Amino acid sequence: MVSLKQFRQTGPGFSDLLPYAGLVDDGVLLLKDGSLMAGWYFAGPDSESATDIERNEISRQINAILARLGSGWMIQVEALRIPATAYAKANQSHFPDPISAMIDDERRTRFEAADGHFDSQHAIILTYREPERRKSGLARYIYSDAPSRTERFADTALANFKTAIREFEQYMANVVSIRQMVTQEASERGGTRTARYDELLQFIRFCLVGESHPVRLPDVPMYLDFLVSAEFHHGLTPVIDNRHLAVVAIDGFPAESWPGILNVLDTMPLSYRWSSRFMFLDPVEARQKLERTRKKWLQKVRPFMDQLFQTRSNSIDQDAALMVAETEDAIAEANSQLVAYGYYTPVIVLFGDDAQQLRTKAEAIRRLVQSEGFAARIETLNATEAFLGSLPGNWYANIREPLINTRSLADLIPLNTVWAGSSVCPCPFYPEGSPPLMQVASGSTPFRLNLHSGDVGHTLIFGPTGSGKSTLLALIAAQFRRYQAAQLFAFDKGGSMLPLTLAVGGDHYDVGAGEGLTFCPLSSLDDAGDRAWAAEWLETLIALQGVKITPDHRNAISRQLGLMAQTERRSLSDFVSGVQLREIKDALLHYTVDGPMGHLLDAEQDGLTLSSFQTFEIEALMNLGERNLVPVLLYLFRRIEKRLTGAPSLIILDEAWLMLGHPVFRDKIREWLKVLRKANCAVVLATQSISDAERSGIIDVLKESCPTKICLPNGAAREPGTREFYEHIGFNDRQIEIVASAMPKREYYVVSPDGRRLFDMALGPVTLSFVGASGKDDLGRVTALHQQFGDDWPTHWLSERGIKHALQPSS
Repeated sequence: MVSLKQFRQTGPGFSDLLPYAGLVDDGVLLLKDGSLMAGWYFAGPDSESATDIERNEISRQINAILARLGSGWMIQVEALRIPATAYAKANQSHFPDPISAMIDDERRTRFEAADGHFDSQHAIILTYREPERRKSGLARYIYSDAPSRTERFADTALANFKTAIREFEQYMANVVSIRQMVTQEASERGGTRTARYDELLQFIRFCLVGESHPVRLPDVPMYLDFLVSAEFHHGLTPVIDNRHLAVVAIDGFPAESWPGILNVLDTMPLSYRWSSRFMFLDPVEARQKLERTRKKWLQKVRPFMDQLFQTRSNSIDQDAALMVAETEDAIAEANSQLVAYGYYTPVIVLFGDDAQQLRTKAEAIRRLVQSEGFAARIETLNATEAFLGSLPGNWYANIREPLINTRSLADLIPLNTVWAGSSVCPCPFYPEGSPPLMQVASGSTPFRLNLHSGDVGHTLIFGPTGSGKSTLLALIAAQFRRYQAAQLFAFDKGGSMLPLTLAVGGDHYDVGAGEGLTFCPLSSLDDAGDRAWAAEWLETLIALQGVKITPDHRNAISRQLGLMAQTERRSLSDFVSGVQLREIKDALLHYTVDGPMGHLLDAEQDGLTLSSFQTFEIEALMNLGERNLVPVLLYLFRRIEKRLTGAPSLIILDEAWLMLGHPVFRDKIREWLKVLRKANCAVVLATQSISDAERSGIIDVLKESCPTKICLPNGAAREPGTREFYEHIGFNDRQIEIVASAMPKREYYVVSPDGRRLFDMALGPVTLSFVGASGKDDLGRVTALHQQFGDDWPTHWLSERGIKHALQPSS
């Protein structure tokens, strides 16, 4: 036998420096010193869109929650800045035409060309160490029942901890969006085996080595030293797993604080982990330490010689006197128990492959922190201790004084979250893992725009003329085609959708412009639903002519529709010739071939065919007046509704003030916003007339049923009249200021239940050629090229605009 003793390493390793012992419950970790630990991911509010009053209120609520914790508790708030999710790959989308695919390819190229894409994630780690039970158990036998006397200490400690963290989560859920780190299960080998992956251990692994990947649990989740399967070289510049480590310590504070004082760190285009550790003290212990501080400063108020010889001079250290007063105020606050005191240790940890580049990043972080009034340094001799103290659950390393209270802690800890949007489409009706509608590199934190919030995708877009509304609608339409079997119906005014519609092979109808499009609204009478709609549509036409509908009218309409359902002749003239009441004949004459609207509504067969993309240009139709506009649009709405069979669908209503101003359309929009969600269809309402939306009578419905609102820049947003509209839909003073100061035709402000963000669409020349060419000269040239070259016109159009891109399908 060979003696292996001489080959075995018996010295301490990296794992001996770490506190993790085992997973004793779902989401609860036992540490080596007997402490229990749990973690949560959370998303705080966007402070950029919040007023000072709202930020102060959030800070007050956080302080009230933290002040409930006392001796034995430690909280660590972690702000992670990690590389952002890459742009959706071409094979994740299903663009059915080369132009929409080419637009997305250009957007992907521009996104990837911009450096410094990072997302912010936030986590809370709570650690609690239960006081050990005293050996003398007389009081326990006197004041407890029989079951509690036999209960084990470990079970009691775990039950108390789970109760405390459940209450903490419930309180925090009133302020932030929060989710506990728990164990997830996944099926393997065709469902015959289940693997367990723990989110808390994955987070710890990221804190240790800067890599985030799932951590699979063993059958018995104990002896967790396997988490640190990496080499650790300590020293002035530590190295972990061949990656250099830098720690920036914040060791000095300004004279006063305010909520989100260090939110500027969220703008840094680099990866880091900002750890804020706070160890709570018992109120009695806190008062003792504060009293010790008060006595220290009190001794400096009078000169030493005055104190020694019991003399009085006019020499007083004003700074020491001020510190005494502040310490007495702190003691009074500690006695009130409205705040809790403890030791606060903030550090920022960075990893890097190149030592010089890492040093440069650390210096940039230090300068930024110092510019906010803090003192900061890059750790050298204390680097290992500072790093270990930043790890979740570490009580002992790098404890910093002096004391601070939870009111200041609520201002200092990283709660702000720059909303980046969901990396997948949140609609449950879409295939799992569907990419977001669009993604832009807006600042150091990219933004992913999704119209859906849950399964509701209705969106309200409003802003003045010339602020970029038509461009935004066209881009939404182009990007929506990424979803498989997607269909889109757009009602346009002014031809802004014409270039995109023709480029992607869609159908563009200039309704009412005499282009030969004719309708036969009564062609479908086969079932009871079709006949009921036809009857209601005819009643609307009759009412538009000033005739009051009576039961006799309804009976005559119903009788004639029943007869027509048995024949093949179903034009409006056929109905008029067969109906018995003269009033109905006279009222409907306007819409037959004998009237001015017969060329549109009195065809023998319907000339409208719907595809996956169609645009209805309604400017000419609007000029015909309300009596002619309403019947046509109601019929188009009916045809669209029958196309909604569950495939991803989008209805765009440009110039929606037209619909909002008429009671018939208001009712239809109200109905759509309530029922189309079930058909997997989203409605986008765009209007430039804020006053019409305000007077529509359904502003409350728009506010409640359109969870996503996109505001275009509006310099008049601060002015009386317009300001009231923004306030009515829930905007605060800060949000109104953002809308008023945004850059027209470039920046857009989106508000949804999931977050708020001002973003830049970052349009390239190819994209602008099809979504931003809405001038009369451009539209005329597009029409001419389409007539001359047919489907090949985009190639010539791009060539004329000086864009040397070959029209190739997306790879």
